[in-house]
Amino acid sequence: MSYQDLPDDIRTTPLTDPALQADVVDLMVGIHERRGGAVGLMVCDDGDRGIQPIVVNDLPEGAGEDELLRLLELVLPVVAAARGGLLVGRGRRGLLPTDHDRRWHQATVEACHRHGVRLLGFHLASPEGVARMPDPLETAC
Repeated sequence: MSYQDLPDDIRTTPLTDPALQADVVDLMVGIHERRGGAVGLMVCDDGDRGIQPIVVNDLPEGAGEDELLRLLELVLPVVAAARGGLLVGRGRRGLLPTDHDRRWHQATVEACHRHGVRLLGFHLASPEGVARMPDPLETAC
């Protein structure tokens, strides 16, 4: 699937299905952004429906978790106040997760937990496609 497969009622559809999440990330984080290492956040409402995409293009692939955390610390309090959720897409070259990707994923999991925000999914987006990082162990069981 791809963003071209998004349902007509996407604005009213909860972004809980991993395939649908991948399609949204595919749309949100374009090819140019993927090559540049951008990060895309889809802010969701209390029903997990996407309400506002945020794409930051100046986070290069080698940027540390502190760069990501600065962004999350701006966004997560607002999402938490609305009892919303968050879908994350990390632009990069290649789909095979690295230790760096795992650190970004873990930092996102922990930041969402601190703020009481549901992390709906964390995906890697490369020119080759979109791949979901695994759920945290406590939610995967």
